[in-house]
Amino acid sequence: MEEEVYLNPPTEKEVINRALCLSVLFLRSQAEAIYLSSPDKEIFNIESNFFQEVEKWIEEENLKNSFTEQEKILLEKELGKWDEKETLLSFTYLESLGVLFWALSLIDKLPPYDVGFKLNDVINGIPVLKSKEEFLGKVKLRPYKELIKERDIAEMWYFRWKLGRMEKENYKLEEGKSYKDALKLLVEKALSSGAISYTIEDDFSVQGKPFSRVSGEDYLFLSGIILERFLTLNWLCGSYKSWDERKEY
Repeated sequence: MEEEVYLNPPTEKEVINRALCLSVLFLRSQAEAIYLSSPDKEIFNIESNFFQEVEKWIEEENLKNSFTEQEKILLEKELGKWDEKETLLSFTYLESLGVLFWALSLIDKLPPYDVGFKLNDVINGIPVLKSKEEFLGKVKLRPYKELIKERDIAEMWYFRWKLGRMEKENYKLEEGKSYKDALKLLVEKALSSGAISYTIEDDFSVQGKPFSRVSGEDYLFLSGIILERFLTLNWLCGSYKSWDERKEY
């Protein structure tokens, strides 16, 4: 029996609040990364004062209830006390925040999947400690049709990533089907749908080489972009009941 598909896209207000919350979490994760690599008392004091102001801003903008339960636990931790795994969330915050800024028309287009969002892509749009009303005057949620189009592209990349992982894990396909045939069909669909514009060695192109040859840190980086973009676009299109329930399939 197929899992029921839940389609109830968030309102513009909900997307705005999600972007505001992720902005806070992104800034916090950046501060935590600094302490994790090189603790400095003077920088700690500066950041501590900054996040005290952020806490006041959250209260003034009535944002507290927009954070998920997991996010509230993170924010309640003393500054400098996030563990390495929690600090590494900064990458996912950057990618998902970039997607939300794009959805709110603050960014013109999504960067390629083998590039991802950079700090400069989002840093100027972060509205923390600024007027929420000013931020509202700059944003406009893109039409649902645009969100669905990008979500479908993200799904193609996700399927390519998933196919590669299944092959590495020696997952057995249906009788008479091979990974080579599955990849061929996926590439044809990706080309016809516009998810990719060209191939290398009959595969998705990633930094000038086929997807199948991406490995090591490059593979981890690419995987993070694909997963976070797919999950965030799925959320924007109403595939989950809440942000914390985002999951791959």
